Amino acid sequence: MSDLRALNDAFGELERRADAVTAGLPPNVPPRTKSRLVPVAVAVAVVAGLATATALLVPGNEPSTQQVAAQPTTTTTTMTTETPKPAPPATPEELVERFKAVLGGTATFTVTESGPGVYRMTAPPPPPTVARPTDVPLGKGEPAGAALVGQLTAGGVTGGYDLVVYPGSHPDQHAQCDLETPTCTTRTLPDGSTLATDTTPLEGGGVTHLARLQRADGLSITIHVSNRQNPKGMGGLTADQPPLTVDQLVQIVTSDRW
Repeated sequence: MSDLRALNDAFGELERRADAVTAGLPPNVPPRTKSRLVPVAVAVAVVAGLATATALLVPGNEPSTQQVAAQPTTTTTTMTTETPKPAPPATPEELVERFKAVLGGTATFTVTESGPGVYRMTAPPPPPTVARPTDVPLGKGEPAGAALVGQLTAGGVTGGYDLVVYPGSHPDQHAQCDLETPTCTTRTLPDGSTLATDTTPLEGGGVTHLARLQRADGLSITIHVSNRQNPKGMGGLTADQPPLTVDQLVQIVTSDRW
């Protein structure tokens, strides 16, 4: 209240002096009482307004500070890297080690024969218009990939197998069965590779399972497994069924370890 009274007295003194100047009276002449109502009201409003503002800005008459913590910006970058496939086995020795890695202990095998996977023949250039000898060779065959033949054992059952792996096939080539039979199936996998599977009865008894994958990158993988000593039908029976099913052969040829 002391601040309000001091402000009120200040307005009264200013009003008194203004009235004295206007009326030509000495400054110590008391002012008119009615003219002091408006300044006093204004002073009260000003003081009330200041009190209200103080209450809003500083609740409880205590200093208050609001701080907005900056939210850290986190950027998440997802990098997708595709593991490169190993180089195709180029020799029978490399194919043996790769086959072991693919089987992963689910089967064991022996090797009785081995060699290149295929021989690629280079076609000769077209003959010129002039006469030339007709006994021109077709070209020199170049070996590619590797092949294994032998015995495979899984779950206590043994049978003959052969495995052929070679790279560089034409990308438009599709996997096919050895023979066009009602049991042959072919399909295209999500990555663009083609897969052929079949079960072929053999003369004299026994069957041979086939799985052949033609990968989109050109690698060809073929495996036969039989319950004969040789998957082509040679030799005697070794068991009632081959040591691996067609589905197991599919898992082998589609392994990412090739």
